[in-house]
Amino acid sequence: MIHTSAPRKIQWGIGWRISVGFGVFGLAVGALFLMTRSTLEESQQLSRHIDGVLTPSIQQLEALDRSVSETRILIRHWLSVQSGPRDPEKIQLQRLMEEDIPQQIQGLLPLVTNWSDPALQGQFDSLSRDIEHLFLVYREVMRLLPTFQAYDDPIALMDAEYYALDGSSIPAFTESIRRHMDAMSEAQTTALRASTAQMDALGTQLQLYAGNVALGILILGLLIAWWVTRSIVRPIGELKRALIYMGRGAPLEQKVEATGDEIGEMAVAVNRLADGLSRTREFSLQVGQGQFEAEYTPLSEDDALGQAILKMRDDLANNEREMEAKVDQRTAEVQEQKAVVESLYGDLRDSIDYAKRIQQAILPSEKDRAKVFDSSAVFYQPRDGVSGDFYWFHSVGRVRMFSAIDCTGHGVPGAFMSLIGHHALERITKVYTQPDRVLEQLNRSACALLRPGGFGEESAQAGVVNDGMDLAFVSIDMERMELEYSGANCPLYLVRKGMLQELKPDKMAIASFEPGTRQYQMQTLPLVSGDVIFAATDGFPDQFGGPKGKKFMRKRFRELLVHVATLESHEMEAALAQAFLDWKGEEEQVDDVLVVGVRV
Repeated sequence: MIHTSAPRKIQWGIGWRISVGFGVFGLAVGALFLMTRSTLEESQQLSRHIDGVLTPSIQQLEALDRSVSETRILIRHWLSVQSGPRDPEKIQLQRLMEEDIPQQIQGLLPLVTNWSDPALQGQFDSLSRDIEHLFLVYREVMRLLPTFQAYDDPIALMDAEYYALDGSSIPAFTESIRRHMDAMSEAQTTALRASTAQMDALGTQLQLYAGNVALGILILGLLIAWWVTRSIVRPIGELKRALIYMGRGAPLEQKVEATGDEIGEMAVAVNRLADGLSRTREFSLQVGQGQFEAEYTPLSEDDALGQAILKMRDDLANNEREMEAKVDQRTAEVQEQKAVVESLYGDLRDSIDYAKRIQQAILPSEKDRAKVFDSSAVFYQPRDGVSGDFYWFHSVGRVRMFSAIDCTGHGVPGAFMSLIGHHALERITKVYTQPDRVLEQLNRSACALLRPGGFGEESAQAGVVNDGMDLAFVSIDMERMELEYSGANCPLYLVRKGMLQELKPDKMAIASFEPGTRQYQMQTLPLVSGDVIFAATDGFPDQFGGPKGKKFMRKRFRELLVHVATLESHEMEAALAQAFLDWKGEEEQVDDVLVVGVRV
């Protein structure tokens, strides 16, 4: 006989404990919510002040500082370089004075009103006035030197240069602007640090509150769990054992004991489910062995699993018949696709060979090189037939020029970049022979072609390519025996009487920066008869090989150049080729290789 009051007592005891537990839990959560809400509101206020005032103020002050600094560079260019009114640097200076900097000052005004220190607002007003006074001086310089011919007037030039002398207007206003900018930037940075520290303190406080409440909830939960499990842990353990067996797919060897409560009803259901799964497993094994005629009866009309298994049996039987027919069809299709791939590969190989012939046509022959320099050597080893590296020789009067260029990528993409670079050099050197101006114009041409949208965020989202070029450009005045060099990530080597001198390049590739924002430097060296000048891409030093499979490295490369500099041109090419092959050995070539040597 089952005593009905005992399960009811246990049930009500569990319900009561759960009710109390949820009540206390709700109170704890409510307290935690209130504390969290208060702390978060304060933190959000600080965050809004940081994001809306402090951080934009620092950023815009830095932008304004950069713009004012750029004007100082451009006004020096106005004073020192004789040029016309359409000179890009002059246009850039006028744009900064008339558009960019006024817009930056206007953008700072709403932020300044939210600065906590009234003295800083006065600082900003002083800064604005100093900038206006500085621009008045700039405009006086522009008035004195408005045209190319104005530079020929010594009085106008002297008057303009007076403003840039130490202690004069431009340095004085510049120093005052710098003091104001430093004071405002330091104040906003200090405020940012203080606000950030306060937010960190609020976070620590919130963490402490949450930890204490969570600990109380944990203790309460443990007490409730202890009382509840006293009455239900054994039958639940039996159900757990059965479900673990069934979860692993193993048959239930011992049925669950049914008690006279709700857990007992669950035990009966679990036993019934175990019997059904046992029959389902047996039927599935038969179907898996191909016995599609096996019989199976679902548990009931509502047994969706049983109905699905019967449908699966019928579908598998049909699929087996269809699969046999499709295997023959797929075999024929694979044979056809193989023939198409082989045809496409042949077409691709023909295209690469044609591209190689096109690239070879733009490279100067030995006869072409001899028209520029009496003695020159070229070691040229593409990685993939066509190359992103190429060499260039040209002469204008007594000026002799050559260059070694490394375009982005290998193979066909690199070859297309080399065609672009060759065309640009041919066009640019009709006007300019100074290496720094050549690289500047080459950067403008490459950016106009590869980055028509500029370097902004919109261009990045539009998927603008990041292709570019590294090169060493050399111009030699043969009468004066003077070398001029500018480089973009490619050094230049001069070997004289067994000693090597390396000229360092600028660390900025062609098409890697906005034209007019940075400048390439030109280096000048006197030459003596017998000097050997080398320019090379990074393919030779970066090649893996040798006894330990390591890179050749630039130190070993410089030693090799000193050695081959004593050889004749054809011997020099052969020695470079042999050294490369000996080092590479069985390793794969990692990049295009180019070394150009000229003897004066």
